[in-house]
Amino acid sequence: MADSKPPKGGADAGSTAQCPLSEKEKAATPDVSEVKHDPSPYLAGLKLLILMGGLTVVMFLAMLDMAIIGTAIPQISSDFHRLQDVGWYVGAYQLASATVQPLTGKAYTYFSTKWSLLFFFFVFEVGSAICGAAQNSIMFIIGRSIAGLGCSGLANGSLTVLSGAVSPEKRPLYTSLTMAVGQIGVILGPILGGVFTEHATWRWCFYVNLPLGGLVAAFLVFLHIPDHIAKEPITPQHLREMLPKFDLIGFALFAPAAIMLLLALQFGSSDYSWNSATVIGCFCGAGVTAILFLLWERRMGKDAMMPFQMISRRIVWTSSLFYGLLMSVSVGGGNFLPIYFQSVKGQAPLTSALYLLPSILSQIFFLLLSGALMTKFRFYIPWAAFAAAGTALGCGLVSTWTPDSTLGELFGHQVPYAARGAAIQIAFLAVQLTLPANEIALGMSFLVFSQNILGAVVVTLGNTIFQESLKSKILLYAPEVSPEAAVAAGGSADAVRQLAAQGGDALLGNVLRAFSDSFDNIMYLFVAVSVVSFFLCFGMGWMDLQAHGKKPEEAAARE
Repeated sequence: MADSKPPKGGADAGSTAQCPLSEKEKAATPDVSEVKHDPSPYLAGLKLLILMGGLTVVMFLAMLDMAIIGTAIPQISSDFHRLQDVGWYVGAYQLASATVQPLTGKAYTYFSTKWSLLFFFFVFEVGSAICGAAQNSIMFIIGRSIAGLGCSGLANGSLTVLSGAVSPEKRPLYTSLTMAVGQIGVILGPILGGVFTEHATWRWCFYVNLPLGGLVAAFLVFLHIPDHIAKEPITPQHLREMLPKFDLIGFALFAPAAIMLLLALQFGSSDYSWNSATVIGCFCGAGVTAILFLLWERRMGKDAMMPFQMISRRIVWTSSLFYGLLMSVSVGGGNFLPIYFQSVKGQAPLTSALYLLPSILSQIFFLLLSGALMTKFRFYIPWAAFAAAGTALGCGLVSTWTPDSTLGELFGHQVPYAARGAAIQIAFLAVQLTLPANEIALGMSFLVFSQNILGAVVVTLGNTIFQESLKSKILLYAPEVSPEAAVAAGGSADAVRQLAAQGGDALLGNVLRAFSDSFDNIMYLFVAVSVVSFFLCFGMGWMDLQAHGKKPEEAAARE
């Protein structure tokens, strides 16, 4: 493993020689030289242009779908009269994605990357259609779950497709381009969500995926895309041989453990008390099933859904936790900041989206700055520490917001909060430099899994804190208003103000103070999460990017 402090010496410092595998790990890891690569030539010219068009649309829609819902959630919760389901609107999507995420890496390892990507994208489109047509909160949550299942294979699938279709020396450029277009989806998401919600209907936040999805199919279906490694033709015999390697028993143990965990968090914050048999039973069931899952995974060894010899490497698990926690703050803020802007400041959905621009644009700035300077300054850990510390500071500043906060405070405090952008790519870089070539796909899947499962848990916890705080603050500041009515009002400006329609400006001020204080309590959680990610980043390995850059072929770097 890499040393825990910066290496000394010349160009070889921090190279892969500093991360040797143990004898046990070597025995469990197949020889990279045994991996057979697809003999098809890399794409170029028009074919490469068509491929990039399809992949960039896929990444754009994946990022757009996660960002666009934030400014629509207040209106969705008001239309369905289910503020208590806000955690599910985000958590169901992320949990569904997290439960199948480890399997997607194996799908791209053993089956055609092109058809695997199109399959996951089709499932994503079906979920989007259900969300757009939802008639109640339950139907909407089901649609979000299906969309999450599809999204689980989009980001890592797109990068896997690129690894087979683009030559190594061009791969960084096209990978950066694909991720940059995805970030455009992050920027436009809140704005488009506000436009659709205010001037049409929030349902178009999901219907927009359908015509663009048809464009992706037109781009990719008839295009031959080389695989990153040679794949056997799909035959009944091949399927029988591959099925045990997917560790479906492990998946059957993991999925209910994850689902019961989120159910316990959700039920405890809405329909049941925390000491109820239902909530306690879900927690116990999740714990027992998780233990069984871990024992089974240990038994499966290198064929496990989550191979222990890979996850137990310090750089892998610290990178995964760091990325998952830091991105959960990003996802959580993207969903709860619009609730503050609309419920407390009284802004319309579109205006609340524009209020998010300082955070979004600053995040893009930090991403580009770190990407441009990271290789020059050789080590990535300082950028990771800066991102986590800046995010913690920003969350602390945002927690000071009140109903009377000025526009300068609202905009200015979002700049340090956006420092997380400096670390978006760092965890992926650390894992790629650590793992052998034939484990990178599984490593990428585990990173995205960590983001999804931790994001689901943190957002659900944030929603629980918000609801419980709102109930107590309403009783304290505005006892004339029913806590149940406050929760049922959702987060839209009109619905919140309707709570104080009969009480005048004094009652309205107290109601807004209750919502504002409840929002502040969520930011305290995000401060704590950011601080934990700060300490985790120092376990991600001090590796010299300049030394690694001299060996663009992943396999050659580990021979």
